[in-house]
Amino acid sequence: MLLRDMLKNGTDRLKSCGIENAEGDAKLLAMHVLGMDYTRLFMELDKNLDGEAVSIYNGLIEKRGTHYPCQYIIGTQDFMGYTFEVSENVLIPRSETELLVEMALKAMGDKRICNALDMCCGTGCIGISYILERRKRGNFDDRLTLVDISPHAIRLSEKNSFLHDISCDIIKSDMFEYRSPEVFDNMTLKNSGDLYDIIMTNPPYIRSSDINALMEEVSCFEPRLALDGMEDGLYFYRRIIKEARNYLSENGCFICEIGYDQYDAVYGILVDNGYGDIELIRDYAGLDRVVLAYADV
Repeated sequence: MLLRDMLKNGTDRLKSCGIENAEGDAKLLAMHVLGMDYTRLFMELDKNLDGEAVSIYNGLIEKRGTHYPCQYIIGTQDFMGYTFEVSENVLIPRSETELLVEMALKAMGDKRICNALDMCCGTGCIGISYILERRKRGNFDDRLTLVDISPHAIRLSEKNSFLHDISCDIIKSDMFEYRSPEVFDNMTLKNSGDLYDIIMTNPPYIRSSDINALMEEVSCFEPRLALDGMEDGLYFYRRIIKEARNYLSENGCFICEIGYDQYDAVYGILVDNGYGDIELIRDYAGLDRVVLAYADV
């Protein structure tokens, strides 16, 4: 079978299953099976493929036809121009979350050394991309801590930090629980270097009642643990914002992703917990996306 015919059959099959980006997904799966990049795929459309490759491809097309995400099938997702390993136990990195990293970089500016925390890290894409981009700017002495409650996320973050040659602390914890307030008071934290110049987070923020209404790829296949923000979607903001205040350095920056309709509520939580200089950043679709605030000391 010719490559172009295989692609057409794959595209048609995915369209019949209601896959939104059928043509793009069909090409992505072909690139994965054949070990080609997009340019080579385009140049070799008249290549005659062996039956085994076609059979493997058709199997992946059928799997994608169930709305199982492409990223889980191929095992990777690009974020900020870097490739991250993903698995069905961890949230797939989204392009809109890149805005959080861009704003974090802007907030730290030309600060020479930065101690950064990525809370609810998942794949580690936020913190790792942040450090990689800081390196491009000549900052090689930054420290990074990745925290998640999921053991799957911890293992994946370890893989991704190794993949990108990032040395960091990776901690399995329920938010800041691994730091006992009775043992680590503010003075002890300052002395041990455990205050952070920036805390970044993309926590679960979907209302529990809204999850089943999300697109099938998300509601049926992505881990609920990474999606469910409890009844009003704000549970983790309340916890993280309150506790993070104790772990930010003087004039430290807190930055988080939010749902499109959550700014007023998150703003109120920040004010109630002593943050100032609060800024909302909208994404390229004009939706509320990122909130940035500073420790008001």
